[in-house]
Amino acid sequence: MRQREGIRVSPSLARLMLVVNAAVWGSGYTILKHVQQTIPTQWMMVLRMGSAAIILGIVFLPHLRRIGLRRYVIPGILLALSFWLGYIFQLWGLSLTAPGRNAFLTDTYCVMVPFLIWALTKRRPTWQHIVATFVCVVGIGFVSLSGGGGAELLHMSFGDGITIVGAFFFALNLVTVGMLGRRYDATGLMFMEFVFTAVLFLAGAVPVEGAPQAGWLRWDLIAGLAYLVIGSTIVAQLFQTIAVQHLPTAQASIILSTESVFGVLVSVLFYGEVLTAQSVTGFVLIFCAIILSEVALPSPFRRHRRNAERDALDGAGKEATHGPDRQ
Repeated sequence: MRQREGIRVSPSLARLMLVVNAAVWGSGYTILKHVQQTIPTQWMMVLRMGSAAIILGIVFLPHLRRIGLRRYVIPGILLALSFWLGYIFQLWGLSLTAPGRNAFLTDTYCVMVPFLIWALTKRRPTWQHIVATFVCVVGIGFVSLSGGGGAELLHMSFGDGITIVGAFFFALNLVTVGMLGRRYDATGLMFMEFVFTAVLFLAGAVPVEGAPQAGWLRWDLIAGLAYLVIGSTIVAQLFQTIAVQHLPTAQASIILSTESVFGVLVSVLFYGEVLTAQSVTGFVLIFCAIILSEVALPSPFRRHRRNAERDALDGAGKEATHGPDRQ
């Protein structure tokens, strides 16, 4: 059996890394929106993923040479496909539905993760993770839909369906990272994922969105891309890949879903958005979901089974001592 490669961290540090990851992702939404107003989506992702691969390759070149990247080709392609498909469907859905609704439906990946793990590994999720994921997605709904649209929550459009497909691929990517991260080095996985994801977006950008434009060389766009490359891509993805090796994937997905909370907080601080009772309710629900996923509670089913077994043993002991009861 191959020994686990990569960096070892404590569960507490892994949780902190995921919180940082969620904060960077959440704050990146406003920057991403600004960049996309000028640079087409696929070219933006080519620049983001390509730059991340170059930086990661330069910084970790000796390490990447040492681990041998040939055996990372297939895992890198698997990660890149799910990552690329997640973004393709999410952005397609965003063009067909409201942004708040798109964000809520995308973050439903945290509900899908325990069931994907169940399907792929036959490892049943605990009752706490199941309850926590549903509490979490309700909380995300309150946060994401606090600006309106909540009355239409039960109406499912084509754009909604496309967005949910994207959420499925994001969940699949997270589960795949959790599974592969136990056998492969985190840096090697991320480098190959960035390379192949950039290639996939480039294949779509050239025929659909034309050639790059000189007008993209504005300082605000360059600064925004730098944040997306270094923060939202390199740091966030590296933290995620390392952290999910040391935590249950279902628990990791719940912590990562708090990006919606950070997204709203950034909007409040820099764009003057006013907190509503709905968004505050969402914060409370998400916090409760995280606590529920962290604290080990006894299963009511297990306790019932233990009581039944104890009663059976007590009855057997009584019968052995006093003989069977007679009418």
